[in-house]
Amino acid sequence: MKTADQIKPNFGPIYAAAMYPGLAGIFHRHGYALAVHGSLARDFDLIAVPWSEIVSDAESVLKEVTSVYALRVIDAPNRVGIKNHGRIAYTISCGFGECSIDLSFLPIHPKGV
Repeated sequence: MKTADQIKPNFGPIYAAAMYPGLAGIFHRHGYALAVHGSLARDFDLIAVPWSEIVSDAESVLKEVTSVYALRVIDAPNRVGIKNHGRIAYTISCGFGECSIDLSFLPIHPKGV
């Protein structure tokens, strides 16, 4: 883990203020709760938690996100892999410099599991 003096200032905190409400609305329509986590020092860390009885697959959610916002998926699971506890992670470019979103989808489980 990087120390505070190793982390360069960036626009991470601005993502939360500017993009979170719209992104949360998209995720909600697809059956997810969207949560911010991490320090917001390097990127904008988000977790999509399956919440509703009917939940869209990650690709459908990302298709809507990238059609509404000028964002581009730059690292998909086939490059990043499955993370701890079955999380599927994506890195999404915000279009300039090192500004990105680190998005993880928690696994979808059938009701009662």
